[in-house]
Amino acid sequence: MFHKQNAMIRAGFVVLGLAVGAVFGSSAQAQQFKMNIGCPTLGSEDLGKYTIDQLNEACHNSSSGSSSSSSSQPVQVASAEGGAALSCGQHKALAAFARMNPGFVEGETSQAIVSKYCGDGVPDNSVPQGSQAGGDLLSGVFRFERGYHTQYSGAKRSICQPYYSGDAYLERGKITFTSGGHTWRGTISQNSFVSITRDGVTPRPKNPTSISGPMLEAELYNGYCGYGFFRLSAK
Repeated sequence: MFHKQNAMIRAGFVVLGLAVGAVFGSSAQAQQFKMNIGCPTLGSEDLGKYTIDQLNEACHNSSSGSSSSSSSQPVQVASAEGGAALSCGQHKALAAFARMNPGFVEGETSQAIVSKYCGDGVPDNSVPQGSQAGGDLLSGVFRFERGYHTQYSGAKRSICQPYYSGDAYLERGKITFTSGGHTWRGTISQNSFVSITRDGVTPRPKNPTSISGPMLEAELYNGYCGYGFFRLSAK
């Protein structure tokens, strides 16, 4: 069933690609994506001077709340740089910041993206392999699936379940869904990468939480539950 759903959503991407020009796959073609110029790249001298909120604002969304806030009010999320894609070099920078600051869970998901999609031969100035054009143009109801890889027992299992599913609502670069007693709000970039930071989850989780990666197979990380997966498919 899931393979059929993935085929359906990929077909949707193809249609979108024809509408906007093409679906980009190779490194050379990927340069046609609009890049996020506000996010630092690997080697940036100022990387260590950023706060978590500043990186989330520059790289993931344009209106971030305070990382120390306990507010349960929803935040306004808008794609940084008008939905532009992050390059492999920028994901490497976020991963490097996470190694300096373990509280930056968004960098944990970027590290997983680097390991999967930005290996040898992929230039730092290109988007990660697996990028597909047009994700920021999608609107409608999609199916989401998420879960944590580690199988827990006892009370922790009820919080860190291996599988959740439901409806996700996409509106031209924005995504909203409800799961596990929380409402999740984030963005989908031009290259179809989903991004949800800790400030997009309400009520705010006790532990830092992040979703990042290709919307067909993104990375989920929570400071309490560990690593997991997140994916969207056509209904």
